[in-house]
Amino acid sequence: MSEPILKLDEIVVLRRTDPTGPFGLWGARPVRAVDGVSLTVDRGETLGLMGGSGAGKTTLAQAATLRLPLHRGNLLMLGEDVRRLDRKRARRRLQLVPQDPRESLDMDRRVDEQLDQLVRAYELPDGGARIRRALERVGLPPEQFLKRTPRQMSGGEQQRLAIAQALVLNPLLVALDEPVSGVDPRLREELLDLLADVQREQGVAYLLISQDLRVIGRLARRVAIMHLGRICEVGPTEQVLMNPRHPYSRRFLGKEEGALPPDENTAGRVFAGCPWAPHCPHAVERCTRERPAEREVAPGHLAACHVL
Repeated sequence: MSEPILKLDEIVVLRRTDPTGPFGLWGARPVRAVDGVSLTVDRGETLGLMGGSGAGKTTLAQAATLRLPLHRGNLLMLGEDVRRLDRKRARRRLQLVPQDPRESLDMDRRVDEQLDQLVRAYELPDGGARIRRALERVGLPPEQFLKRTPRQMSGGEQQRLAIAQALVLNPLLVALDEPVSGVDPRLREELLDLLADVQREQGVAYLLISQDLRVIGRLARRVAIMHLGRICEVGPTEQVLMNPRHPYSRRFLGKEEGALPPDENTAGRVFAGCPWAPHCPHAVERCTRERPAEREVAPGHLAACHVL
């Protein structure tokens, strides 16, 4: 069996809150935005990632694509620890498309100029042909878009360009942060078709962040549910979405009555047990003091809960 494209092994990522005190970020307490997460993504697979606001999904995607440092744990690409690899080579193979495409684009620079600079930075051959293929793959005819700036493009065209910018480097994995949020239904379907076609043609893997069940159901083979930096549950998409087993997953997916609590201020807080325990109607004393290990609740379906 071949090595997964990406393996996260008990990774911890710290972030600092934006404090109101007089010392700015220097006085902020760290948050375990990602708290001991282990996941794998196989070649050509889409792993969906869902969870509430503040769950740590975007931070996880940024760490998985080497945009943020790990505080603890290991990240392996094709079985190799990325710390032993050339960082430039590793970052080329692990790409990120942010939720707002403007974060990854120079809005006032021509498309040909910024893509050519990117290809040159990674010393890739056949730059011109590579750029044209990437634009054609995402439905942006080069003759129409090479001389434009992103500011001269629609929101949907900017999103396509951000995807092309990732694909031009021939990545093994692309992390997609809400790639179709805020777009009209017709454009959403076009983008989903595009992502599926690219995956089929190129064999690229996706780490797909979305709160839209239709998007996850359409593209993801497996899905993970995240809460306050932890993975609660991961398994085949249909099983998890139709029959979630973790109490948080059941509440989040609407399978159990009750509203989700408001976002919590977790600055400086480390949960000894399950972070959902204070709100869980099934919690026992052990849930507050001992971190639950993942256990298999169905073939390939894991949940981190003491009471299952």
